[in-house]
Amino acid sequence: MSKNLNILRSVLAVLILAIPLYPKFPLRSVTGTYVAIRVDDYLVAAAVIIWIIHQFRNRFPVLKNQTIIKLFLLYFTALIVSVVNAVLINQTTPISIHLLHLFRRFEYASLFFVTLSAVQTKNDLRYPYLFLLLATIGISAYGYGQKYFHFPVISTMNEEFSKGQLLQMDVWTRINSTFAGHYDLAAYLSCVLIIIAGVGLVVKNRYLKSASLIIFLLGFHILTLTASRVSIFAFWGGIIITLLAVKKYLWIFPISTLVIFSMFNSKDLNQRLLATIPAIKIQINKRSTASLPTPTPTLIPTTTPVIAGPIPSSPPRPVFTPTPTPTIFRHKLEEFPPIDSDIGVARSGEIRFNVEWPRAINAFRKNYLLGSGLGSITLATDNDYLRLLGESGLFGFISFLAIILFFSLQTIATFFKKKRSDTDNYSLILFGALVAQMANAIFIDVFEASKTAYTFWIIMGIYYRLLEFSHSDKR
Repeated sequence: MSKNLNILRSVLAVLILAIPLYPKFPLRSVTGTYVAIRVDDYLVAAAVIIWIIHQFRNRFPVLKNQTIIKLFLLYFTALIVSVVNAVLINQTTPISIHLLHLFRRFEYASLFFVTLSAVQTKNDLRYPYLFLLLATIGISAYGYGQKYFHFPVISTMNEEFSKGQLLQMDVWTRINSTFAGHYDLAAYLSCVLIIIAGVGLVVKNRYLKSASLIIFLLGFHILTLTASRVSIFAFWGGIIITLLAVKKYLWIFPISTLVIFSMFNSKDLNQRLLATIPAIKIQINKRSTASLPTPTPTLIPTTTPVIAGPIPSSPPRPVFTPTPTPTIFRHKLEEFPPIDSDIGVARSGEIRFNVEWPRAINAFRKNYLLGSGLGSITLATDNDYLRLLGESGLFGFISFLAIILFFSLQTIATFFKKKRSDTDNYSLILFGALVAQMANAIFIDVFEASKTAYTFWIIMGIYYRLLEFSHSDKR
């Protein structure tokens, strides 16, 4: 038994390191979409196979967690029923697309169960955290390499980049580090940095405390370099909830000061924040004065060559060569002026408010209970709640939120405990990280982007174990 657990613990450590650090090089293209099979898919498949062998050899110990198993079965059932309905009734999207998206949802959530089996005792919690620190160091180092030493960028921000091209940043591009887009990187960091900061403040080991706070500062600087407004505020809200929960009230002011200072000190983030309010006003005025349905926006063309910036693309799904050859694009940095922040923010709002969100709402209206099927509203919605409603209807939406609500209700009781154990504090820290990721999901598809989705379910697996340990401490 312990030998199997040691293997799973090693598997979990590899996943925590490899998933965020290995760039998204495509290995095989999937026909009908520019989603590709990558190294992380094989790693997860190997982890699941090892987990299944462990379950068989030990008579399926995972079934002891009856409540959470039932909630996941309900969620999986909702996804399957939505796909069956889409294939048999709607028949508007190829079955291969539905099955691809269904498989990926199962693939992401499978790491929750792998983590449950890998973390069996409180001592097992040390290893995921140490490897999370190492992953954050690697992400920060590569981010600085992109910013100052022109390390190549692997991006999936549009169909051309997703072929596996090696790109180079210019001085105006927000960094991706080892992620496929700056939004994914920012969402990952906003969640992970809350964990690192929280543990750094409550842990008693002074060496681990010092290392955690230093790594937190490095990672936070990388977060500001992404200039992601959503993730900055998600982090800020999540860390304040965490500090209140673990009773580190005096830290709220310095960390809030750090966030505010970073907003003003980052020229790109500052400009995008200032451009946000006028962009929202424009959208409100358009909606209040429009007498006809809002047309699809025309994106402003640019003569800038291919770079690793966030260039939106329409959702055509071409078939690509199975093994694309990476290409490096080089250019002189001084040749190209910065993209106007007002234009960038307005364009981002136009795409969300006038294209992606209405598309998801229309899909939901077609079938309120089951939605229009997984993958039926293209690869991007930039709001995971609308995506859930549009693709899987109320059944999928409620069953997913039931899992989140289960964790939240389990945590609320810990808030009111007079005497808390270290385990209680750690569970409260992960609750703050959960809040941040749920906030990110309002504007970013964090539960479908592979690197953030894998990490989310790993964190949820650790969170579940912490709640179990916390309840056992009461007894």
